[in-house]
Amino acid sequence: MNRHHFISIPAIYLFSTLFGLSGCDLPSPPPDMFYKFDVMPVGKGPSYLLTTDLNLDGEPDLVTVNTKDSSLSLLYGKGDGTFHTARNIKVAAEPTMVTSGDVNRDGIPDLVVNARGAEMFIVLPGNGDGSFRKPIPTKTGKVPLNVILADFTNDNKLDAAVTLTFDEMEIFIGSGDGYFHKGQTYLTGSRSFSGVAEDFNNDGKLDIALAASSSSASSIRVFLGNGNGTFQKPKSYAKQLVPLAVILEDMNVDGKPDLVFATGKGDNLFMLYSNGDGSFAEPISFSGGGGPFALTADNFNHDKLKDVAVANSRSSSFSLVTRNANGTFYYPTRDYVIEGGTVLAITSGDYNHSGMNDIAVASNFKNTVEIYLQRRSFK
Repeated sequence: MNRHHFISIPAIYLFSTLFGLSGCDLPSPPPDMFYKFDVMPVGKGPSYLLTTDLNLDGEPDLVTVNTKDSSLSLLYGKGDGTFHTARNIKVAAEPTMVTSGDVNRDGIPDLVVNARGAEMFIVLPGNGDGSFRKPIPTKTGKVPLNVILADFTNDNKLDAAVTLTFDEMEIFIGSGDGYFHKGQTYLTGSRSFSGVAEDFNNDGKLDIALAASSSSASSIRVFLGNGNGTFQKPKSYAKQLVPLAVILEDMNVDGKPDLVFATGKGDNLFMLYSNGDGSFAEPISFSGGGGPFALTADNFNHDKLKDVAVANSRSSSFSLVTRNANGTFYYPTRDYVIEGGTVLAITSGDYNHSGMNDIAVASNFKNTVEIYLQRRSFK
């Protein structure tokens, strides 16, 4: 059983009543670090956001995945917090995520997007100027949910792990030219919309961690890699917590990759500290917003510890969760209401060359991306 709990709002009020504290004795939210700078229209139903440099100009660009009209919106950054008008490109049916990497080894970033309705994933080879060549499709099993790009075979060519809605993960071995061939298939025990690749046991071979979210068999599933595109039997952590989205960060600055995930069980977020041998410590819970759905981590308040920003689908907001000096998470959160509502995607980057990391969030309802820049001084 998880022994780590944050104090919920009712518990705080009970605590203050028992110990004679007034409302003014309750902690204040973190400083107001962000302000809304811009709102930009994108395609219909943005459900995923990616920060990357598409045109190799040194400025961070944004990519939104628009599920309702099966498109990507490409927003090229100007370096001052503003972006050029979105360029929308059609892709195969029902995309829900996108990732980037040099799939064809030409030194130029490519985009890889899933297509749930077409049962495939697609490589968009980049030209280096922000444009793309003819898509390269790879057929998958039924309803591909997520694509994880990484070199699972240690041959300096990107491979792909694709999770399917019917509790499977397919491995595709990359040829280094944008094409893939099918490898082995693994049972995941639950459908997974999110996952990451990293060397969790420090053996020089990449592993996979999946957020397996079906309520009856949910957990973080860790597949240790053999270095040849195959994987060992998975180990499960954070069982029954219904993880929806997982990200990878070194949260305690010990050189080991930790995991942070949003959950569909309550409004909590959880962190798993890595032991460095492929295993993880017990999950530590901390507060998110209403319906945490997607998250990003960065050093937002300029201390030595990574903070978390989470997109909240139910409360139409994103929440900033900062850290205390001892590494615990500060409560309460600082919340920012998104006027467009239905926030399903969030990402971060330094969009205006301020040396501080900013936030981009997508409204699935109003089909917009909102840019929040950091203030130079907090209040």
